[in-house]
Amino acid sequence: MTVAAAIARTTVVFSALSICCASAFAARPFFTDDARIVDNCQIETFYKEQRTYSGSEFWFLPACKVLGFEITAGGNRIEGDRNEVVQAKFLLKPLETNGVGYALSIGSFGGEPYFNAIGSKSFLNDRFVVHANLGDFRDSGGTWGLGLEARLVGQRIYGIFETFGQHRETHTYHYGLRFWVIPNRFQIDSTLGNQTGAGDRRFFTVGLRFLF
Repeated sequence: MTVAAAIARTTVVFSALSICCASAFAARPFFTDDARIVDNCQIETFYKEQRTYSGSEFWFLPACKVLGFEITAGGNRIEGDRNEVVQAKFLLKPLETNGVGYALSIGSFGGEPYFNAIGSKSFLNDRFVVHANLGDFRDSGGTWGLGLEARLVGQRIYGIFETFGQHRETHTYHYGLRFWVIPNRFQIDSTLGNQTGAGDRRFFTVGLRFLF
């Protein structure tokens, strides 16, 4: 397994699960998932570059609502390696303004099954929303994530901060901005981050999100 692929397994649950509905405002650039599902369909795509290795990552993750489930079928390219991502997410309790929501997801990344338990909490009329995840890969062990999103300027600009990790790995954190070019239709975003205690694993991401 390449260094890039090993790093990807540390964050893959959160990358693969970062699909949510147009009104949620908790998709890209989050890796941590939230307790909402897409209203119709969307496409998320992002580029990630990390200083540890000379390659890069590219992710393409379409998702649609089918029979009450959110179905994602996409993949990524990490240097020369390609992986398929397939996932189904369903709600236990939808996230509402000033309330709590819960969801579950199951899927496969590169043929390895995983599941993820999701909780979200809204504060101050959705000005701040916190998301927490606990998951597990069949072969790679447990994962966790904790994210905060904050509405900064109107309904267009949001700030995010989150930390996440995997069993026997040091945690990763990153922070950035989300900007709605066309509200609830077209979004751009970018983050900076680092994996702690693991040498120079600083990275940046740039992403796009289309809703239709």
